[in-house]
Amino acid sequence: MADVGGSLGTAFDYVWDRFTARLAGLTDAEYFWEPVPGCWSLRQAADGRWLPDGGGGGGPAPDPAPVTTIAWRIAHVGGLALAGFADRLFGPGTLTVAGIEFPATSQAALGFLDESFQRWRTGLVGQSDAEMWSALGPGWGIYAESTVTDLALHVLDELVHHAAEISLLRDLYRQRSELGSSRSR
Repeated sequence: MADVGGSLGTAFDYVWDRFTARLAGLTDAEYFWEPVPGCWSLRQAADGRWLPDGGGGGGPAPDPAPVTTIAWRIAHVGGLALAGFADRLFGPGTLTVAGIEFPATSQAALGFLDESFQRWRTGLVGQSDAEMWSALGPGWGIYAESTVTDLALHVLDELVHHAAEISLLRDLYRQRSELGSSRSR
């Protein structure tokens, strides 16, 4: 039997390296760019903290789901997917949206993402094969019978899909002046 945690760690590393390469040079203007009206983003609350609109995506999304900024997507994938699942699966399970210090700048976002990823990856590759195939248990509600491997695949999917969305937003941001002129044709 293969080392499941190690194999998944390799897949995460590949996705992570590709994603972080696409983040090189991210600016604050891009980070907060709202390509359409009504975007969800990170916004500064009255107490000075930065919080994601809609609670960060931890619950059901409205229908239709809003377009979200790079800042919102980084808050979601770094805060709720990577750090949140790492805390719940490998830590004390006490992390809440209120306990996350969401990054107010693009440079802080890179460190936020890296710290969250490292917590997730360290916990994942530290699991034995038996642990990887064990059920999550009753504390996971309807996912109680799902395995740690199932959860890891879900987190990988979250990372891949939000990394792709962020990369596309960066491409659109770079071409935004041309987008406006092509819409009128």
